[in-house]
Amino acid sequence: MLDALEQGVVAMDRERKVVYANRWIEELLGFEPGSLIGTPGARVFPGADARWLKGASREPRDFRLEAEGRETTLKAESLPLRNEDGELVGSVVLAEAISETEDGEFQKKIDRLVSLGELSAYVAHEIRNPLTGIRTTVQFVGSKFKATDPRREDLEDVIKELDRIEQIITGLLMFARPPAAQPQACDLHSVLEKTLAMIELQLGDAQVTLSKAYTDTLPLVYADPDLTQQVFLNLCLNAVQAMPQGGELHVATGVRRYRTRRSMVDVSFRDSGLGIPKELMERIFDPFFTTRSMGTGLGLPISVQIVREVGGVITAKNNPTGGATLRVSFPVPAEPLGRVEE
Repeated sequence: MLDALEQGVVAMDRERKVVYANRWIEELLGFEPGSLIGTPGARVFPGADARWLKGASREPRDFRLEAEGRETTLKAESLPLRNEDGELVGSVVLAEAISETEDGEFQKKIDRLVSLGELSAYVAHEIRNPLTGIRTTVQFVGSKFKATDPRREDLEDVIKELDRIEQIITGLLMFARPPAAQPQACDLHSVLEKTLAMIELQLGDAQVTLSKAYTDTLPLVYADPDLTQQVFLNLCLNAVQAMPQGGELHVATGVRRYRTRRSMVDVSFRDSGLGIPKELMERIFDPFFTTRSMGTGLGLPISVQIVREVGGVITAKNNPTGGATLRVSFPVPAEPLGRVEE
């Protein structure tokens, strides 16, 4: 399946030597199948340092390669590979070719991870179909037992696990094929108020107090209100789960202006929990990474994709006084859409 991708996939071990290279990268570099195995990663990606090769540095890098008498530029990103105990066991590099136009300007050849997203969606659909039949059969069998039969409780546990798999599949499909956004002039204060109203009871049950600090005037931004509400809801729930003993959720809005005259609208969610361990800070946006036993690890990656679609970004940091802050930033349109008055 990886050989069918129109992008390079290279896996390396702890020693940063190649243990797998898909057909695309082999053909691009003019190597016979399997002949890259054992090659130092620095030879495949000239100039790459050890930190980048092992996935500790996430920024994409460009590499100029010469293969079969022609020059090719690769844009590559290195991702760490960890086992179930969180131990680093290697890394995976995803690379795409960037061609030069006659004017000398670079343009992307393919959209990174499109093929991988299609593959993920296909696999998720194929799993979901038999899963529905299994769940129906388990429910039918359980209905034949008396309410006091201990076997009925066992089958209920099976159904709970099947529902958890269904939740993971739904998240995977959302990640692989995000719903088409419908950006429009969006009032973020209005979206925030709807979101906070939805979780009012949960905040009370979790003994979390809510405080707000909205800026007096906030520019409208281009965003999909429904998808933006999903992002805000996810960040609020993450904050609540970070405070199992209760605490405070502080929601704030503001505008940042840069010397380049570019402006961003910020919406921040600050909790008073334990914060994010330093060694996990770079991993919290990775798909399927979660510190919760029942989490899918797809909430934040999906949120990042939704915000990125409109040119925004989500960042995270620990607070000096404890807890963490996740901030969603939206670009202010060049042509003002208006302002939201408090």
